[in-house]
Amino acid sequence: MRRFKPAYGVGIVLIFVAAILAADYALSGGFYGDFERVAPDSDGRVILDVSELENRQVRFFRFLNTGNQEVKFFVGRDLTGQLQVAFDASETDYKRKRGFRHEGDWLVNNKCDTTLRLSEVNEGLSGCRPVPLKHRLVEGRLILEESDILAGWRYFR
Repeated sequence: MRRFKPAYGVGIVLIFVAAILAADYALSGGFYGDFERVAPDSDGRVILDVSELENRQVRFFRFLNTGNQEVKFFVGRDLTGQLQVAFDASETDYKRKRGFRHEGDWLVNNKCDTTLRLSEVNEGLSGCRPVPLKHRLVEGRLILEESDILAGWRYFR
């Protein structure tokens, strides 16, 4: 009978760890688009230039503060030019951490494949819809307070 070599055991453990990391990456939305990383300034605000954001365009962001609190959100401009801002999570299935993807005039929930118009994001309805994020628009710049962003941190812990 052949002996089991330690190198085989190490290889099996490495394959197992790689599979777990790949699954975690996939379930956290890693395959659903790129996120731009943002952080608060010294005044506790995130200021984003959205003047070049075109109609029917959506940008996804990953907020990370000094306390390693991570929050994902998106900013989009609907067909009429209205700015739509929300967390990349819904009330009903945020624990699955799948978020949303953008397809034309629509946002699609990556968990249940339900859709909603981009223009309906700020309405604040619950269910499979994204949770709106409080924001201000001043001279083509979107201003988000760190406290407002961290209000949605519970969706991403």
